Amino acid sequence: MADDDDSNVPLSSIVKSRGKSVASLLLEIEEYPKPHLKRLSFIRNLECLVSDESSSEGPRLERRKVNAFKERNYVALSYTWDTSDQEDPRKGKYEVQTRDKARFWPSPVRDCVLDRVLSFMRSKGLGLLWIDRHCVKQNTCRGMCHHKRCNEKRSAIEAMDLVYRLSEHPVALLGRPIEWEEEMDLLFKLLKGRFDKGFDRTSHEEILRVLRLLSRITKDRWWTRAWTFQERYRAREKMILLIRHPDFLEGKKQAHGIFSNVRNELCIKSVDFCEFSTKLCLTVQAQTPQRDDVSHHTKSILHALGKYTVLLDKSMSMTPRIVADIQTRSLTDAWDKLAIIANCCQYTVRMDPKEMQTQKSLSIAILAMCLLNGEVLQNGSQDSPFSVSEKTISQYLEDQAFKRFCAPQSQQNLAFNKRCRFVDVKFRPAGIETKGHLWSLGRMIDTSKFRLPLPEAKRKSSSLSQNDERCLTQLAAELRHLGETSLAAQIARFLSHDPDRQREPFPMDYMCLMAHKLATAIVEGKMLRLGRIWNTRGEEVPSSAIFVWDLDDTEDVNRKGKSQSFNRNIRRSRKPKNAYAFTASKRLERGSQERGTNDLNRHLSLEVDYITSRENAGCPIPRLYIKRWAVGICFFYGSARSTVIFPWPSTFLETPSQ
Repeated sequence: MADDDDSNVPLSSIVKSRGKSVASLLLEIEEYPKPHLKRLSFIRNLECLVSDESSSEGPRLERRKVNAFKERNYVALSYTWDTSDQEDPRKGKYEVQTRDKARFWPSPVRDCVLDRVLSFMRSKGLGLLWIDRHCVKQNTCRGMCHHKRCNEKRSAIEAMDLVYRLSEHPVALLGRPIEWEEEMDLLFKLLKGRFDKGFDRTSHEEILRVLRLLSRITKDRWWTRAWTFQERYRAREKMILLIRHPDFLEGKKQAHGIFSNVRNELCIKSVDFCEFSTKLCLTVQAQTPQRDDVSHHTKSILHALGKYTVLLDKSMSMTPRIVADIQTRSLTDAWDKLAIIANCCQYTVRMDPKEMQTQKSLSIAILAMCLLNGEVLQNGSQDSPFSVSEKTISQYLEDQAFKRFCAPQSQQNLAFNKRCRFVDVKFRPAGIETKGHLWSLGRMIDTSKFRLPLPEAKRKSSSLSQNDERCLTQLAAELRHLGETSLAAQIARFLSHDPDRQREPFPMDYMCLMAHKLATAIVEGKMLRLGRIWNTRGEEVPSSAIFVWDLDDTEDVNRKGKSQSFNRNIRRSRKPKNAYAFTASKRLERGSQERGTNDLNRHLSLEVDYITSRENAGCPIPRLYIKRWAVGICFFYGSARSTVIFPWPSTFLETPSQ
């Protein structure tokens, strides 16, 4: 760990060394963040290399520029600059054209690296290669400077994740080869799902053999570097792993039929390799939790390649795991973690590492960046019971992060959760300031008691199913019957929305997802609760939001020995407790022609506690504490967003004396 890398130091040690609480340290560095704007001209004029097969001077690579937004048929190479123990370190076989195209110079890239990737390209009929060593300017100054060349390199590094994201052919070269037929057979069985049942259908010895093989593969240097982690993460499902094998296994490989036709290489989709390996490790861990020979392998494998969609609960955020994975990977400059985390999490606000280093706390910089980009931490009754002294930054984020997101069934859970963030965040002494709509929740509606029949669908919306339309039409009719005419009219307006028209202020795609959840709740006879826009004057306004209200999750009702209908009657007869919800949404900002924002659409819907007390009486800004996720549909046309504060988690206020 570098001298200025405190990412593995407990937060209490940082608090003690600085003599201030975490909240105070966050307030000190709020001036350092800046917009995460990517220089898109680097992508529009992406330098690639083309092999000159006709050269009589030996292998040569010529330069060619492409617009990667339009021409994505290039190979984006992911490899390690350092030579692995299993690689030939020789270099100089290939010559690369200089940028002024006046001459050729020997490449400092290992010959075996270029041999392998060019062999892959010939097999696939591909002509364009992007490799960072030659396609990003390297001869730059250390430290802060304003030379054109140095600025161009910094801009290229900030946009480099897009090179892998846009490429149709991202390729990773693993240095460790497989050497025996048995190893190839084990990989074949793994990728065919033969080990999914663990020891139930496979011998203990064979499970151990495949775990040992995976352990050897994931000890390759490529799995241990933070930059290659970013390349794999941003390339997503398109990344191909190349693993060398001896020539005598070529026939066996072709017989298996799943490893492609690149000579002396196994071509494996990274997403499949990681998914099947993760499933195997989790199954084995569940079946043999006490076996040291097994747990040693599974822990190291999961650390290297654990697939989030398999590893994490669907109600969780990926951010804590991303931060933890980047923290444990090696970097020449530890402060590059800030850029890598920002790229992987798609943050629109980043910390300037050169300016931040004067603060000498990488952990606080990472925490500040996560919070300024809207990551949600528990700050209420589910606040962490642990002292800040017990946690490093990655451990603290994992413990304190909100873990009750509720993605619609039609969505990829973790991708949906990634967009659940606060908007327009600022740090204040009292906590995190943000903007959105605060709802005072009132009337409860029992959908199992709806009197009106389910109507026929009038038309087929391009966004909602006919069943969803029928349920929401029924809901609107019931609301009119109850005198909630304003909300009924807004639901009718939503149902008549023309997808070809300009979108409504609230992202229509998110509205449709929530409408489906609402329709499902009606089919299941669940309780609903109406919401009114909160205002400082306490004025009575019509209901304009409706939430699914799971009483089992929000009210303290003793159900022992009571039937569901009996308990429902109790709930209906009781006066509902005061309750509040906070919602926020923001469309992604695309930036300008020259600068991209790295943004994504955001949406947030939380049940909150709104605490009023003498202490807060002089503060007009509501202070909110998170309770749970709230599924609902809201209409706030003409209602300005309110500024609210989510007070700091209690651990942020601990001082060295505590």
